[in-house]
Amino acid sequence: MIKLLTILILIQLSSCITPSVQKLSPTTYYRKDVCFVFYPKDEKVYKGLFKKFRRRKTKDDEEIKFCGTGVLPFQESYKLEVQSYGKLNFFALTTCHEEDTTENPDKGIFKKNGKIKIQYSPTLEVGKACPLYVSAYNRAQRHGFGVLAFENPRYKLDAKLKCNGYITENHGVSICQSRKGLIQQIAFDEEVITVKPVIGAAEKKVPCPVLRSINEKVFEFPLPPRECIYGFIGKKSKKVHQFYSIGYEEIIVRE
Repeated sequence: MIKLLTILILIQLSSCITPSVQKLSPTTYYRKDVCFVFYPKDEKVYKGLFKKFRRRKTKDDEEIKFCGTGVLPFQESYKLEVQSYGKLNFFALTTCHEEDTTENPDKGIFKKNGKIKIQYSPTLEVGKACPLYVSAYNRAQRHGFGVLAFENPRYKLDAKLKCNGYITENHGVSICQSRKGLIQQIAFDEEVITVKPVIGAAEKKVPCPVLRSINEKVFEFPLPPRECIYGFIGKKSKKVHQFYSIGYEEIIVRE
């Protein structure tokens, strides 16, 4: 009888235990998983922090959606909808040139579901190894992050990328995100010269490895747990390709 009562008490106590929320570590590199909807149609450039983050109704027929990472075609300005996984308590756009932030963009009577429309116009970032970092913060630690790279007329060398099980054809600029240590591949139609990698945003002890290939056309490599930006120059064409590699350590688990 005593054993039975003990078991019942333990069952009752265990049913009252609330599962702990995942605590994100600033030293861990998490997978980028914020989703973006890109509206290719050009629109008037809005200036100023308030207008950059203001919500606007749109009736665009064309849109491109991707999650985590992506490469956008070259434009003077970009209209995007960012879709996070929780109420937005703080939002930030960061590049190598600027950072714009806004607090409580979801504040209001109606529930916004973690969505916000933005207008981004690069200036000093144009043509550089300078992606756009999106950070969506939530008080319940339902944070989300994303990285956007941009095509540019300077980069014209095409590449075939095999990244995390997907094959894509990329014009001038490509990006690959996968778990650290997994082997990926980038290939070109001509022999290329590799440029010393540029260290990305993550300050990790692991260096960006130099990519090597036997035939100087196809490169296979494990992703380091950090961001690295590589350059390739065609030996004959002198065209340039810019490649972003993102190796994450953990994923963000949300309830």
